Amino acid sequence: MQLAPLQAALTAAYVFHTLFAGLWVGAVVLAAWKVVPLAVDGDVTPELLGSVTSGVSTITRVGALVFLATGGHMAATVYGAEGLFMPPRGHVVLTMLALWVVMTGLVEVGGSKIRSALDEGKVRTAARNGGTFYKAAAGVGLVLLLLGGYLAA
Repeated sequence: MQLAPLQAALTAAYVFHTLFAGLWVGAVVLAAWKVVPLAVDGDVTPELLGSVTSGVSTITRVGALVFLATGGHMAATVYGAEGLFMPPRGHVVLTMLALWVVMTGLVEVGGSKIRSALDEGKVRTAARNGGTFYKAAAGVGLVLLLLGGYLAA
């Protein structure tokens, strides 16, 4: 069975969108719930905390491009402009868009606070300053995955 080109592109968009969402949320959750608490306790080197922060920021920034391309394609193909304003699925998509912006902002602010304190050689301060933002981003990410599951069902 051969998929039409439009259907194949839509399927690829769903696959890449879902895979990258899992990678992004997983990275933020790992940083927020495992690495940052270890750093607060002083059990992490500045290099490790900086490396994790840099990795999460890179995934976030690359993800912005991936989500814009794949999410835009899915929204245009599945919903169209009018469908995005129709409840309930269109509203869920718009809610996810808003939460995506919020999560991206939280990760960027948290990473910035961590990098600033690490520049002064303060690991515990870095973790305390950025950890709250990472934990909030992790919570938003889990909500995004739940909403994505709802849309996929």
